Amino acid sequence: MKPRLLVIAIAVLLAGGIGFLAGRGGSPAMPTQIPDEPTGSMPDGDTAAPAQAARDTAGVRSTDHTVPLPDVGTPLAQIHDTLVRRAAAGEARAACRLAAEHERCEMERVHLRSLGVQTQQLEDLVTRGSDLQPDDAQRRLTQRREALEQQLRDKQASVAQCDAVAPLAPEARARYWRQAALAGHVPSMRHYAIGNAFRWHDLMDALPALQTYRRDAEGIASRAAMQGDAASAYALAMAYADSDGGHWRPFLAQAITPDLTQALAWFSVLARHPDIAKFPTDHPTARSIARHLATLQAAASPTETAQAARFAERVVIPAASDPSAGAMIRPDGGAGDIAPDACAEDRFAGPESSRTTS
Repeated sequence: MKPRLLVIAIAVLLAGGIGFLAGRGGSPAMPTQIPDEPTGSMPDGDTAAPAQAARDTAGVRSTDHTVPLPDVGTPLAQIHDTLVRRAAAGEARAACRLAAEHERCEMERVHLRSLGVQTQQLEDLVTRGSDLQPDDAQRRLTQRREALEQQLRDKQASVAQCDAVAPLAPEARARYWRQAALAGHVPSMRHYAIGNAFRWHDLMDALPALQTYRRDAEGIASRAAMQGDAASAYALAMAYADSDGGHWRPFLAQAITPDLTQALAWFSVLARHPDIAKFPTDHPTARSIARHLATLQAAASPTETAQAARFAERVVIPAASDPSAGAMIRPDGGAGDIAPDACAEDRFAGPESSRTTS
């Protein structure tokens, strides 16, 4: 390897590492995550419980929200069976937490494999060009190797805790998310309806659950948005407007038929939503809403405008903004994943509202 090319390769490893050299992919809602192969299917003995739980408890909201969920950070092996029992009994927050923990573990495994790839690439560079490295590059390589070794140790410890429990298959994870969403748990509804319950790197293993998602996503997103969830409302608005920014369509947009009246209604709601009002006018999401609203208002007929206004009046708009909401809303219509701690939230939506077609 020529000295100049070697220095460039070293710089890439030091600056970007995993993302550039290992490739990028990820979940439908987070397109920058690192791709990898599927983890494989759950053993037959483990698939029946979540499948049966989802069938038996879908749409059932547990009446007891006084029992707290286990502390976040507790090893999964210590809480897994308890979460399974509580989810099977119909507790939406437990189903959410179970899905979130397994989803977190899955991504920890993906990141561990990617760290291994990056480590090997770094070692290959050192082996092939050690005599050609400038002193500064050698020093930075040493620092990078030490940092990678620490990251590997930390990630290996985290994955070891995850591996104490058999992983859920992608379809089973999605079923738990769906159970919590159908029960009206708002954070779970947002996560599931926008498409975050599915990951690009194991999507083929979740095809049956994805077919179900396509049928349910619009109604679940609408219930969450009617409850005042800004991220769900924005995802719906973008989907109905058929606006993908030219390169990216969240799964919700792929499951919805474009509808000018619905798009106008939801962008009208967002224009006065406190989670949006707190954005500066030059924020990408605020600009997107203003642009879409102006375009739709100009295109809508008087009848469509009136229908949209009547529908928008029925939406619950919070009096104050959610401090964490801004970080979740993405200009492309997607949203960030919810973390396991969000499953403890006791926010539930009411019955699904009808679409405005009259």
